[in-house]
Amino acid sequence: MQKPRVLVTYIESGFGHIMSARAIADGLKSKYGDKMEIIESQIMKDDNDETLIKFERFLINQTKATNKIWHYGDLIFAVMNLGKRPFMNLVHNVFFRKAVNEMVDAFYVRRPDVIISTHYFITFCAMEYKRRYKNELDVTVISYNPDNNVHIWWDRTCDVFITNNSLASTEAIRRRKFDYSHVRQVYFTVRKCIREFNLTKQECRDKYGIPQDKFCIMIADGAYALSKSRKYCKYFVSHIKQPLTILFLAGKNDKLYDEFCRIAQNAPDNITLIPLRFTEKIYEYYAACDLFVTKAGPNSILDSLFVGTPVMVDYCPHPIERATYKLFVKYYGCGVTAFHRRTALKLIKKYVADPTQLDGCRKAIAEHIDKSVDGGQQIADIVFEQVKHKIENEQASTVNK
Repeated sequence: MQKPRVLVTYIESGFGHIMSARAIADGLKSKYGDKMEIIESQIMKDDNDETLIKFERFLINQTKATNKIWHYGDLIFAVMNLGKRPFMNLVHNVFFRKAVNEMVDAFYVRRPDVIISTHYFITFCAMEYKRRYKNELDVTVISYNPDNNVHIWWDRTCDVFITNNSLASTEAIRRRKFDYSHVRQVYFTVRKCIREFNLTKQECRDKYGIPQDKFCIMIADGAYALSKSRKYCKYFVSHIKQPLTILFLAGKNDKLYDEFCRIAQNAPDNITLIPLRFTEKIYEYYAACDLFVTKAGPNSILDSLFVGTPVMVDYCPHPIERATYKLFVKYYGCGVTAFHRRTALKLIKKYVADPTQLDGCRKAIAEHIDKSVDGGQQIADIVFEQVKHKIENEQASTVNK
């Protein structure tokens, strides 16, 4: 019997889409690996197609620009909302037509029964693939939106559209006009390694040589470190006189990493400054901290909360991250706000003097973050539900033979 082929796609536009896809793949393999063939693909890179490689680089540069250029993200989303779906179709069918065609060809080579997408572009191309080959192939397109809201360019004609919170589900149905029968809601998706992580703060500090006797913060701006992290970290090093450990995540920004290695050598005696490169195990550093200072990236905030560390949001570059901030900080109460460095400095001084000031955030994390519920496996159940009839029919055919 031929197992249904489930294609899990990875695309870089920030790293949240990749991490969510990994969580889905974890759930599929652990629960249904014996019933379905799970194919994982860095779909923009694996075929060495120059058009797709360039387009992914374009998406990465757009993500970087939203973090670096003030209000650039707001401008892009304003244009998207102004033109709505017709504008999106125009852009992709005219300006990005070659990339769409190459992606459709990549799907055709793989011939999946199910395509799982965590990015609007993959979903758009998957639906185009389904349209072009509807008389030849039977494919189901399942979109998981890793963000905490639903922007206008998500294709509402996909077979299943999955959100991770009730606010996003309501937005999809009421504002974006998705068919309510196609919308499903699951719990948040994080990688298996984070869900099963159980080291204490003290154990993480021992593992990485982080002082046990100091209040510890991490400062980050996602994988590219192009927003406020540099300015905030330098300001804290200069203005905080209390004992403090600062983990500075330079991510994939080698120039910034080298700069902060030099700053660390000349830091005041009360400051322990530890620059970090990008690492898959960044959640272990989150767990070592008392507070995570960051922009409102959905994936990084979720990872921090899953290891029990409150967040301080310093920037929301566009509507997606504002939705993350509203959900986790304003709605759930799992963190605090500091959109100006002086506000952040004042709060951190207060927390260093009395760490119990963050107990309310820790309590909120314990109330709202449930590591026992696996959103990845819930998505796996949805996928299996979509292919179950195909499996049953093929099993019956095998028995009859």
